[in-house]
Amino acid sequence: MHKQPLYKKILFSEKEVNTKIDEMAAAIATSYDSSSTVFVSLLNGAQPFTAKLMSAIWRYDPYFHPNVQSMIVSRYGPNREPGETRVVTDLPPSYRDLTGKHIVLLDDLVDGGGTLEFAADHLFSYGAEKVDKVVLIKKQKQSTGTEVAMFGFETPDTWLTGMGMDDERVAAEGNRWAGWIAVASDE
Repeated sequence: MHKQPLYKKILFSEKEVNTKIDEMAAAIATSYDSSSTVFVSLLNGAQPFTAKLMSAIWRYDPYFHPNVQSMIVSRYGPNREPGETRVVTDLPPSYRDLTGKHIVLLDDLVDGGGTLEFAADHLFSYGAEKVDKVVLIKKQKQSTGTEVAMFGFETPDTWLTGMGMDDERVAAEGNRWAGWIAVASDE
């Protein structure tokens, strides 16, 4: 039985990813007030990044208590065909009044920026005072004018896998939980 290679080439090792996330955590803990900031993680891609980032924030400052909520925003249909961006799973009802809150929107990567912009607009519709976008990866092709407050790595416009980015050719959810970031095997 021939198995699909997991990736073509590692761009950033797990150690490099962890070091970068530690740096981002220190910057977040010194830049934001945990009592007035709500972190919103875009699932499923942002799960590994969010988990590592929150642990790193705690290590940096155990008195910084992040309030993390999640929502699912998708631009894909049931067969992964591109379509209209929509909210699949919204914030819990008790977090839909964001009046006066500073939101840090977390995602694994910004590619074209449409999903992040859609999510930010949605959060503004709940009264958010400010929405900062923080991503692990910013692709160089970013062309929609999406302003990112912080990013970990900048990469060429290539199909990536690992740290939240899955590769269904490997397996359902393939490589999503890998600690490294790589170019997908069939790029």
